[in-house]
Amino acid sequence: MTNLIVKFQHFFIEVVFFFLPRAKKTALQRSFRGRLELRDVRRSDVVLLSFAKSGRTWLRVMLSRFYQQRHGLEAGLLLEFDNLKRLNPAVPAIFFTHGNYIEDFTGPDHWQRHFHGKKVVWLLRDPRDVAVSQYFQWKHRMKAWKKPLNDYPPHGSDIGIFDFIMREESGLPKIIEFMNSWQAERGRMPNLLAIRYEDLRTRTEETLAEILAFVGTAGSAEEVKEAVDFAAYDNMKK
Repeated sequence: MTNLIVKFQHFFIEVVFFFLPRAKKTALQRSFRGRLELRDVRRSDVVLLSFAKSGRTWLRVMLSRFYQQRHGLEAGLLLEFDNLKRLNPAVPAIFFTHGNYIEDFTGPDHWQRHFHGKKVVWLLRDPRDVAVSQYFQWKHRMKAWKKPLNDYPPHGSDIGIFDFIMREESGLPKIIEFMNSWQAERGRMPNLLAIRYEDLRTRTEETLAEILAFVGTAGSAEEVKEAVDFAAYDNMKK
């Protein structure tokens, strides 16, 4: 439902505010998205926080499969905030976010305080790998209208991978700033679990089990293994 609202909002702003400068329309879109994000943070049981391209889709598939199997839910349902909780209240409402719009709605001062009372799983990945993956996402898969929304190079730009990676607005500087800001906030967030993507790759079952226990829905070794096997690369492609 939220995705539909965001798509309608984007269309509405483009049409109604057609004559506004692009920067003003982008600011309106980011503020509206921040309003929706803040609402979902407040309503969630758990927040899964990551910079884009840090591996959260793979983790989302594993979590989805775990809850599908445990509660007999339809196999095709991907965990999307509270959609599985509406089918079975035992499933937590998990809000997946990159945390990059709320301050556009609330203002930049202390906006991270809205996460303090929540269980937060922070998924981190080597910034170099994130930056490279971001480049290919921008180059080959990102929709044209999304690029100005997050200050990526314009659609059709011929910027090379090195210049993209070193770019203040979208490359390593931004990724490192994001990680440092949340690291600085950790002392005020006793319910934050930091998980490295690299550990998720090399110790998948143990790391997934740690996440599930932190969330409050610990699983058996068999349940965890089944979820990991289901989310293997070949199945993910399917």
